[in-house]
Amino acid sequence: MLSLKNLVFFFLFIVLLTNPSYSVEIPKNYPECFKQDTDWTKTWCPIKGVKLGHRVFIVDFTSELQPDQEAFIKDSAFGLSLIEETKPYHKISFVRIDHKSASEQKPFFMSCRMKTGEGYFPESLEGINPICEGNNVKAIFFNFKTSLALTSDDYSLIEDASTGPLNYDKTIEMFAKKHCLTTKKKCTEQEIEELKKQLYKHWDYRKFFPSKYTPPSGSYIYETLIEVLRNKEFDFSNENPERELIIASDLVQISKKFNLSHTNGYCKPNITRTKYCGDLEGLLKNKVTRNYLEQTKPNKKQLENLKVKVLFLNHDYSGETNPKAAESMQKLWIEIFNYMGIRNVEWVLQLDPNI
Repeated sequence: MLSLKNLVFFFLFIVLLTNPSYSVEIPKNYPECFKQDTDWTKTWCPIKGVKLGHRVFIVDFTSELQPDQEAFIKDSAFGLSLIEETKPYHKISFVRIDHKSASEQKPFFMSCRMKTGEGYFPESLEGINPICEGNNVKAIFFNFKTSLALTSDDYSLIEDASTGPLNYDKTIEMFAKKHCLTTKKKCTEQEIEELKKQLYKHWDYRKFFPSKYTPPSGSYIYETLIEVLRNKEFDFSNENPERELIIASDLVQISKKFNLSHTNGYCKPNITRTKYCGDLEGLLKNKVTRNYLEQTKPNKKQLENLKVKVLFLNHDYSGETNPKAAESMQKLWIEIFNYMGIRNVEWVLQLDPNI
């Protein structure tokens, strides 16, 4: 018969065994101590080439974004959504589609999502490891959020009762003052101004959303997607155990060999068909387009463990307001993704901007 003491130990063992907080699966090579295991002063990423996952955000700037479109993109992909949907120490990159060719594009930000410091490791992957970490984890997480806010020009993550509404200038000033505090030095006004100049110089070139619209010669949506999949500079290979492409676009692809324009491409209104974009079979009747897609589509290795999410922008500002235009474009791209071998696709459609 069990003694009272043994009964208590048995009860605690059962509780620990069944409590889900003690059964968190720790990924292979997950950083246990951020100062030893990550490049925490620059990218917050695991060192020694460790890859846990990568999320790449591709945003289409080939049409000038309207306020409601930019708000949809930021609400769906940036800010709190990015924090909640990206696991700790998974890499994040932003890529533009704009007036440049796909081969000229470079990744923005390209850092990892620092853990929040809430709870304790290993009960929570977000938590502090009391053996080798302290409350400075939360300060490092705040630095990550501030960098993300400055890159995406979205300050919702770092606004609170103490800071109030923030913008670019106020965040730069706050960052400069916090830097003084972390160095345990009382900065003069002149020193703070000098720090602000250095920060402006650093972040002016790292803002992801362009400050002005530059009309493009095309809209290289397909080409940018392929470039991200096969160019090692983007670090998006299948060596990442988890990876996701988030594409924010109206999907009006325009290039010489693959043109879905509403005005002079495959999706222009045509009295011989009842919908704006024809189906894939009709698109592939163009030999130039068929050969181009066949020769450039990704191979199986490039598509392993790939997830795609499309933030589908409405067509109200692309010279085509008829709902059938957007509907047929989406249906065609579903076929195109399938043709490319991309099966795992989630669609998020923008709401009517007039609502």
